[in-house]
Amino acid sequence: MRFIRVTTLVVLCALLLLSVPTFADNWIDFSPLPGPSYFANTTNFGGGDGSLIFTNALGPFTYSNAESQNSVPNSWPSWNAPPFAESATPNVLWNQGFSYLAIFVSGSFNTIGFELQPNISQVELISVDFNSSTGSFLTITQNLDGSGGALLFAAQDNTPGAYITSVAIYDWALDDFATAQWRAGNSPVTTPEPGTLLMLGSGLIGVLGIFRRKVNF
Repeated sequence: MRFIRVTTLVVLCALLLLSVPTFADNWIDFSPLPGPSYFANTTNFGGGDGSLIFTNALGPFTYSNAESQNSVPNSWPSWNAPPFAESATPNVLWNQGFSYLAIFVSGSFNTIGFELQPNISQVELISVDFNSSTGSFLTITQNLDGSGGALLFAAQDNTPGAYITSVAIYDWALDDFATAQWRAGNSPVTTPEPGTLLMLGSGLIGVLGIFRRKVNF
């Protein structure tokens, strides 16, 4: 009987620990309004040169589909405006004819971001996966307006030593889209305050104490 009680206690501890967000493997979502630290800690690689020539690469980014280098409003009709976008008239990369795009990142950057707008003048659901060298990932989902509603998708892997290896974009309306203001950099890794860890530990000890009294070891 004592063995069963000890085993139950161990299982309870494990479940409690699994239910707590881990501080060594976590993400920071900067979307859609990142604040000054995002800009200060990343380099802007833009959105191509507006030449209409297709390209598969921009700075540290390699794209699974050849991207048409367009400009707003000359060859891409509209965008968004500050503070929701860095510029209302950026150069953009048009994922022409494809509703999915994979982006592979060379270099060790813990922060990646870009702006995106669908092609058709309607609201569409966009999901973006940011994939880490640790094997974890963050999915950011937003509804975007194809009529000048570009928004930012940006994330930081807050795990010490980790970096983002790839990004995947899905347009669930099966429409194509354009991206701009591609940024990469390394933001400072933040750690939980001592008070947060103290409260977490105190709470766990309290729960275990109550459980111990109930099972009467």
